Amino acid sequence: MKFLKVPKAQGEKIRQKLTEKAIFAAEYPILSEGSYLLFPVNGPYGDFEIVERAAEKRELPFLKLKDALADLLDENELQNLTTSFDLIGDIAILEIPESLSPKEKQIGEALLKVHKNIKTVLKKLGPMEGEYRVRRLRFIAGEEKTETTYREHNCLMRFDVSKVYFSIRLSTERKRISDLVKAQERILVLFAGVGPFALVIAKDHPDADITAVELNPDAVSSMKENIILNKFQNISVLSGDARAFKYDDFDRVIMPLPHSADKFLDLAFSAAKPGGIIHFYTLADSKNPLEDAKSKIKTNYEISSWRIVRPYSADIVQVVLDLVKPK
Repeated sequence: MKFLKVPKAQGEKIRQKLTEKAIFAAEYPILSEGSYLLFPVNGPYGDFEIVERAAEKRELPFLKLKDALADLLDENELQNLTTSFDLIGDIAILEIPESLSPKEKQIGEALLKVHKNIKTVLKKLGPMEGEYRVRRLRFIAGEEKTETTYREHNCLMRFDVSKVYFSIRLSTERKRISDLVKAQERILVLFAGVGPFALVIAKDHPDADITAVELNPDAVSSMKENIILNKFQNISVLSGDARAFKYDDFDRVIMPLPHSADKFLDLAFSAAKPGGIIHFYTLADSKNPLEDAKSKIKTNYEISSWRIVRPYSADIVQVVLDLVKPK
């Protein structure tokens, strides 16, 4: 194989020029010899010396999933391929159309080639379901596991994606709420899951007093582990139904359960002190989200702010209303 012999001090500049002029043979490795770099080339460049060296071709990384599957899927199949996926720690969770199910293993393996940080690929088998809103998943490629460690806003969270509900799409919202918290607040997180809201707030506000309530025993176990993992001392965990406990005088109540949080608004308002804030998450009609969300609130309230958190489906969005309990 032919290599261009370039002083190391000029290496990056020359490499860029070779790439621009399509002379650089990227399928071969760059070699190092003393104070020189040897760039694999398919032609001469400038006055630099060309030398012969033995070298084996390497497998080039793909930048896009569709490129990695170009030889496996036909044009129609590539059009039907869903290239977006949820990345939780080192686990990718993706949707594969029924028509492509016979090739799901190859699709998973291609995803591993494109994204080297992914260790496991799981396939969604349906929507969230059951009392704990857990999604059925099937392993298709990589390491056969469902447990991972996820980092968000400098907090570590360890959990089993097949046993608990977790949404990476609320990451920005978790930080927004944390930024609103004032010194020494008492905070109640209902439907706390593995603890993401509580953990992010605890990280930013070590003087906060946080109570996190969760029904799913697997999520409770993970949340307790995550509190220890992050060495937090200011989160108390209550395991069980939210209505099984009595609460009062909280500065802030967080309700990240968009499918049924409205059924617990009376509890949230009774738990908040006068002037306290309730962050109410719900699903609403995309054409008139504010009015649709407001129609679910039967308690006297004020709205300090509201926003669309994310699209949920073609006609539905997830919204959050920051409600104020009257003084």
